[in-house]
Amino acid sequence: MSLRIYIVKRALLYLIVFIVANTIIWALIRLAPGDPALMAISRVVMTPGVQLPPEVVRNLTEMYRHRLGLDRPPLEQYLVYWYNLFRGYFGVSTMVGENILGTIIVRLRNDILLLVPVTIVSWFLGNWIGALAARYRRLDKALVPIIYILTSIPYFLMGLLLGYLLGVVNPVFTPTITSTDIEAFLGSPSWTTFTRFINAYTLPFLSMLLVSMGGWASGMRTLMIYEMESNYARYMESLGFSDRRVASYAFRYALNPQISGLGIQLGTMIVAGIVISSVFNYPGAGILLIYAINYRDVFLIQAIAVIYTLMAIAANFLVDLVYALIDPRIRLGVVGV
Repeated sequence: MSLRIYIVKRALLYLIVFIVANTIIWALIRLAPGDPALMAISRVVMTPGVQLPPEVVRNLTEMYRHRLGLDRPPLEQYLVYWYNLFRGYFGVSTMVGENILGTIIVRLRNDILLLVPVTIVSWFLGNWIGALAARYRRLDKALVPIIYILTSIPYFLMGLLLGYLLGVVNPVFTPTITSTDIEAFLGSPSWTTFTRFINAYTLPFLSMLLVSMGGWASGMRTLMIYEMESNYARYMESLGFSDRRVASYAFRYALNPQISGLGIQLGTMIVAGIVISSVFNYPGAGILLIYAINYRDVFLIQAIAVIYTLMAIAANFLVDLVYALIDPRIRLGVVGV
């Protein structure tokens, strides 16, 4: 199978995944309890000093439901959803109005500023530490407990621990980060804005880095041990190859599954980013999603879920391409080689 055919097949597969995933998102949001229009109007009704008769509230609810298109038949809503999706229109949000995409893009920029560095650094450090643990037995005894502890701690608990220890008990870093910290650094970079940004950025970064790094290290250690005990490694040793050379080949083969795991890890990091956003009030799309769920903002929830899904699919597709370039057996469909 040529690389071009492989790319086309993977693209078609992920297109199907995108359609199915978005259909599930659309259905789950509409099957959730509560009336989005009624909840939006209730926020106006509950405003101090505002008293509206029940009939007015009922009429406003119906008008809002009509504006959101929720009074249409389900099939028509579904078709309109896909039509709007392909032209980049996500509807009207009860929180941010019609500028849903613009609001999410700003929040996604903040997410990328956190998730991409964490993913890259944790992948390199985790694989390096795992390879060292597999190769050196004495070091392995010291590293394995640390690796297992990091792997077993949930992201939110790591965030709470670091926030409490380094942000409250010993206030080394700022325990929360705001949009102002990020905008000031990106808008007018200087030493002052940089130090302020790093001071607030460190705790969310470390919380995700340590847990993710533990997972990569644990996986690489297991893969390295398996490769170093395989037949080809023993054969190389019998031919007189040095331990360093054998370990380098074992590391190369053990790295392939870790590369393919990058795409899967992005989905985990997106969920972790939502959790960390709630712990440190990080101004990403995750905290916006939490607010949207609390306010039952259907179109904002839908838009964030769609974009997160698209990001995960794109990352997996990119990893598949890289993996196919590194290991031709993947695109050739070779088994048992």
